[in-house]
Amino acid sequence: MKKILKFLPLIIAAFILYFLIYPNYENIIRVYHESKRTYLLISMLAALGSYFFMSLSLYEMLKIMGHKIPFLQTFSITMISTAVNYFFSTAGASGFAIRTHLLNKRKVLVSICITTSVVLTAFIYLILGFIVFQSFILHMISIKKINLQVLEGFIGTLFIFLIPFLLTLIMYNHRFRNRWAIRIYYFVNSTIYQITKYQIPKEDFREFKNQLNHGVSILHKKRYELHKVLFYVLLDWVFNIMVLYFAFLSLDIKLSLVKIIIGFSFGMIMTVIPILPSGLGAMEFVIANFYSNYGVPIESAIFASLVFRVSYYIIPSLVSLVMFYGIKIAEPEIKYDANKKEDI
Repeated sequence: MKKILKFLPLIIAAFILYFLIYPNYENIIRVYHESKRTYLLISMLAALGSYFFMSLSLYEMLKIMGHKIPFLQTFSITMISTAVNYFFSTAGASGFAIRTHLLNKRKVLVSICITTSVVLTAFIYLILGFIVFQSFILHMISIKKINLQVLEGFIGTLFIFLIPFLLTLIMYNHRFRNRWAIRIYYFVNSTIYQITKYQIPKEDFREFKNQLNHGVSILHKKRYELHKVLFYVLLDWVFNIMVLYFAFLSLDIKLSLVKIIIGFSFGMIMTVIPILPSGLGAMEFVIANFYSNYGVPIESAIFASLVFRVSYYIIPSLVSLVMFYGIKIAEPEIKYDANKKEDI
């Protein structure tokens, strides 16, 4: 029974994709043959650009916190941790944990890893929230009414905004942070163990709270340097949207940027559904149906959503497997001393 529940998200996603693709299979194949390969390649390059700026935001954040590691390592860690989120439907928590593990193996304190991840996650969802919010405002203006779709969008926006709000509380409210510190620590540890069979030694928690408070104080002192990180996260989302834009251009379908952003926002709300890994199936269904309502042939809309899935999710995930193997070979071993306390 537990094994069935474990694979339930993939089973649900497979059913959605089957009922979406199968009735339109022949037309989708025809659309594929008619598509322009140049724009498909540009779509994939846009996905690469998104990952580049995602990595740059992590690189800059670590530099602000006093830990400068090579950019290529940062890029590999970003690809691997993001890919983990695609396979485990935990609303981004699994990637959070594996990123902490990989950075910690490069002698970055667990507290600094968590502080960095919390800030980046807050920025990512904050900007996504603004993108989604303005998208539904524009959608409401275009249809000149408030329907169920608009209401669902606003509820999704509130949920997205709730994430950076809670993360900000964890970072800047001392009582709230101390209450959640041990929960975060053991969650990260248990998630890492499920994926890598590695655990951060329990004795490290002795200094964890103090180190976490120290990390927050560094962040507070250097808060005026965070604008670079925020800018890189914004560019990450811009290139993310461009993946879908060029997917439609490959079919000679020229949509306004407003419609691209609105459809993209509908799809992104589906990716935060915890039960489905990266909204697999649900995202494609929502994007395809949204654009078909705007006159795009359903087979073309499905094809564009699949191009987005392949370019931004599947290909990077396969590349990250190679990166994970390479990073494991070059991974330094950390020797822990239970009697040694780290200076802060």
